[in-house]
Amino acid sequence: MDEKINHLKLIQDVITRLSNNSFLIKGWSVTLVSALFALSVSDSNIKFVFLSLIPSYIFWGLDGYFLNLERRYRILYDNVRIKE
Repeated sequence: MDEKINHLKLIQDVITRLSNNSFLIKGWSVTLVSALFALSVSDSNIKFVFLSLIPSYIFWGLDGYFLNLERRYRILYDNVRIKE
């Protein structure tokens, strides 16, 4: 039983790290896009607005990747929890 609890703790630690990474990516995304928007307003250059779309899509993909992994680890957690 102790091995099962340790295994569940390890899986929960991975889930926590993945959710933390997802949260950090969202923060970096907002910061970077806001900075590029500020540059576009200050320089009156529309190119920065379009440039901000590239990191937005990259961060969106990374966030989706981490959320997908987190869901898979939650399924693994449930499978380990149910098993005897």
